[in-house]
Amino acid sequence: MKRLAIHVDTLGCEADESVVLDDLLAHEGVLAAEIDLARDTLSVAYDERKTTKSALLDHLRFFGIVATQLAPVSS
Repeated sequence: MKRLAIHVDTLGCEADESVVLDDLLAHEGVLAAEIDLARDTLSVAYDERKTTKSALLDHLRFFGIVATQLAPVSS
């Protein structure tokens, strides 16, 4: 399992949070996802045998979410 944390500027409200989380959890290989609106951070745990960091970022971009920077991930 790998973890990805990204800082995003495009998450604005709890409605967005629900849509993004539902969509991410439907993406093959995503095991868990969490959004911290106060820090504009999206964290994703995924199975690297089923998806990649690049595929996840592309998937998010399709829904208008662009990573402004990758955030450090604590293990």
